[in-house]
Amino acid sequence: MVFVSCVSLICPVGHSAASAAAALRAGIAAFAETGYRDVQGEPIVGATVPALDPELRGQARLLALIRLALDAMEPPLAAQLPWGRMPLILCTREAERPGSRLNGIAGKLQGPGGAPLAGPRNAHVASGAASAIQAVAMARTLLADPGVPACLILAADSLIDARVLHWLDVGQRLKTRERTDGVIPGEAACLAVVTREPLGETPAVSVHGIGVATESATVFNEEPFRAEAMKSAVGDALRESGLAMHDVDFRLSDVAGESYAFEELALAQTRLMRKVRPSQPLWHAADCIGDCGAAAGLVQFAWAAQAFHRRYAPGPVAALHAASALGPRAAAVVASREWGRA
Repeated sequence: MVFVSCVSLICPVGHSAASAAAALRAGIAAFAETGYRDVQGEPIVGATVPALDPELRGQARLLALIRLALDAMEPPLAAQLPWGRMPLILCTREAERPGSRLNGIAGKLQGPGGAPLAGPRNAHVASGAASAIQAVAMARTLLADPGVPACLILAADSLIDARVLHWLDVGQRLKTRERTDGVIPGEAACLAVVTREPLGETPAVSVHGIGVATESATVFNEEPFRAEAMKSAVGDALRESGLAMHDVDFRLSDVAGESYAFEELALAQTRLMRKVRPSQPLWHAADCIGDCGAAAGLVQFAWAAQAFHRRYAPGPVAALHAASALGPRAAAVVASREWGRA
């Protein structure tokens, strides 16, 4: 078992995990016209980080997001971390999706006080929304080595990019005035630390199971859709945790507006549920911050940790769901830091 602490989160509704989770809980949305227009000439609505210069484009925008996330870390917490000794796992967009690349950026980033952000055995996961859960699985493997004190996961993405917006629009996936079945673009950056034990009193989730799979029936083809990959990923995470679907108190997902994604979650839940339970709420941050791409997975970890810490979670166990439109699927069963340790 490992613990995931989201130590910094920059998104359209908050500049910390605590403030963002509070806004998400209250249902505060950050949607406004972005300055871009769709193929019909209509303004595109999205969720942007207010602190970013609207004129920033491409890689410069992503780097600014990352720097905001690094600068937003609380100094006392940052001082506890073994900078330069923690492997860094970078989570980014899928290689097939248009947009800026961050390849090779890890070595240029610095932690607090000018310390190198990257340590030994760094990795890059380019699976979009599924990246964060895959990265936690990699961190868990790295932490089996006693010489690794902790692992850093950095996820950053922005769909507020002309190339991405055009790709979504021509693919009939962008939510517009004429098209209600589509995504609202967003952006976020998050930094998480994966450890063997919780970081002091920092809100964290304990990870009890992880599952990954690849879906062949995507929004880009006509294959029969049965949510096989999501069912497999969630099922594997449940089996590793020793739990059944009805033991999960609530679920979080990166669903961002497409009916395809909602149907996938419903199919997976229906095919795994073997016992009736009164309720199993589904939380999706995209209602407030849009589709944040590769950062969406860590947003789920951050929100779950805050919900456990502030005691408004429906129960001590949650299931996280992540899906890339291009095929990768990932799921994790997490719990409050105290659960299962008695």
